[in-house]
Order: sequence, then C-alpha cells, then structure tokens
Amino acid sequence: MEAPMSEEKDLKEEFPSVPFWKFLGIEIVEMSHGYGKLIVRTGEHLTNPYGYTHGGVLSTLADSAAAVAIAGVVRDRGKKFMTVDMNISYISPVTGGVIEAHARTLREGRIVPAEVDIFNENKLVAKAIATYIIVDDKKD
Repeated sequence: MEAPMSEEKDLKEEFPSVPFWKFLGIEIVEMSHGYGKLIVRTGEHLTNPYGYTHGGVLSTLADSAAAVAIAGVVRDRGKKFMTVDMNISYISPVTGGVIEAHARTLREGRIVPAEVDIFNENKLVAKAIATYIIVDDKKD
C-alpha cells in the first residue's frame, strides 16, 4: 500500500533526528505505513580492514530501515519502540556505490517483526529480520 505523497512527507518530517545516522550518512528515501527505504553511500570511512563496507554499516542500515517502517505503523499511538532482536545474513560483500535497505513490517501488535532486504547497485547483499517492541512510557 503506497502512502499519499503528503502523508509520506509528514511521516518523514515527524521522524526524530538520529545523530548516528548523520555520522554514517544514512538518509530516509521513502516512508509509509509499514514500509521504509533508506540509503547510505559507501566510502573509505565505512570499510573494514579488507576494503569492504563494514558489516556493522549494513546491520545498522537494516535496523534503521525496520525502525522507519515501524514508525509508520505506531505514529498515531504516541508510543516508543525499540529493537529486541535482529538477525542478519550477509550474502555478498559491498565494495562501493549506494546501499539501499527496503523494510516491511510483517504484522502489527506490541511485538512487531520486520523483514529487510539490502541491495548494493541492484544486487541483493544481505537479508535481515528485526523484531521491535512497542512501549508506553506510562506503563512500561
């Protein structure tokens, strides 16, 4: 389900600033109810000792894309959410270019899993499942 352009813009504007994302260069490209697409441009500052993009960048991108997808689901509830579990499988190394993460929620509720596909130059390079819990500051 695609969000109307104004709704997508509102969702992006409502999403809180994440200083760590600024450090890595992560950007929200699309955001709607249960969907998030983020990108990061690779660079030498994001590599491991072998010249490949560090796996932590991909896992951060996966976790962040899942958060964006989930934010579109919980935005009207006035609640917070955080990762309780994440599993990532690395399929192929990333040597340069733009990395995209596409996340979709799998169901709604207090516990929300999301699946994330990560692409580098249109090639699938990793898959992740992230599970979030939605918390209410007044109760939890």
